[in-house]
Amino acid sequence: MDFLHRNGVLIIQHLQKDYRAYYNFLNFMSNVGDPRNIFSIYFPLWFQLNQTVGTKMIWVAVIGDWFNLIFKWILFGHRPYWWVQETQIYPNHSSPCLEQFPTTCETGPGVLVAEVFEYTPGIQTASLSAYLKTNLFLFLFALGFYLLLRLLDIDLLWSVPVAKKWCANPDWIHIDTTPFAGLVRNLGVLFGLGFAIHSEMFLRSCRGENSYRLSFRLLCALASLTTLQLYHFIKIPTDTEYLFYVLSFCKSASIPLTVVALIPYCIHMLMKPNAKKLN
Repeated sequence: MDFLHRNGVLIIQHLQKDYRAYYNFLNFMSNVGDPRNIFSIYFPLWFQLNQTVGTKMIWVAVIGDWFNLIFKWILFGHRPYWWVQETQIYPNHSSPCLEQFPTTCETGPGVLVAEVFEYTPGIQTASLSAYLKTNLFLFLFALGFYLLLRLLDIDLLWSVPVAKKWCANPDWIHIDTTPFAGLVRNLGVLFGLGFAIHSEMFLRSCRGENSYRLSFRLLCALASLTTLQLYHFIKIPTDTEYLFYVLSFCKSASIPLTVVALIPYCIHMLMKPNAKKLN
C-alpha cells in the first residue's frame, strides 16, 4: 500500500506544480465529478428524459458506493495529505508538502475501488418490498461489520481523528464526509426512490398520457433541477451526530420523492385543464 500511496503523492505533486495555471478548470471538473451531484443534478435530469436510465443510475450509485465503503474499511486506505505526515518511509522528516483544499479534507478512508454492477432488467420494475429489503440488508451488513470489528478492538472510524489532526483548516472538516454519513445519504435516496416509484402520484403523472409529451418532461426536469438547488440552503444541525444521520436520511429520501412523484404530479395537474380546453 505504501508503494501506491507514494506514487499517488508524486502524481499530486506533479499536478500541483506543473498544472497550477489550470487550477480553476481542475477544481471545476472535480466538482462536476462529485458523486453527490448524481442525486442533485444528473438523476433529476436523466430520470425525466429516460426513467429506466435514471432508476439504474440511483441503483448503481448506491450499490457501488456501498461496496466502495466496505472495501475502504477492509483496506484501511489513507488520504494523501495525512499519509505523508503519518508514514515513516521519508527519512529525516523530509515528507512532501501537499497543498490542501476544502475538498481534500474528507474524513473517510481514501483507497479508490472500482465497482461493477450489472444492469439487470428487473431494476426498474423492482417492487417496494425489494427496495425496503435492499435498504435493510445494506444497512444491517455495514452496521454488523462495523460492530464485529469493534468487538475485535478495530475502530473503522480511525480516519476521522486523523483527518482532523492533519487538515490544514479545521473549518474544512465536515461530518457529511464521514463513512456513515455517505451510507445514510445513499440509503435515504434508495428508500425515497422506492416509495416514489410506487406512489399514486407517480403512476398518475409519469405513467399517464402526459409522460409521452416532451413539454411535460422538460418542465419536470427544469422544475426538479431548480427545486433541488434550494436543498443546499437546508442546513442540517451537526451538534448531535445521531440526529444528523436521521435528518440526513430524511433529506436524502425527499430528493427522489420530489423528483419522481411530487413535481411531475404538480405539473400534471397544471397541464390537465389545458388539455381539457384543447379537447
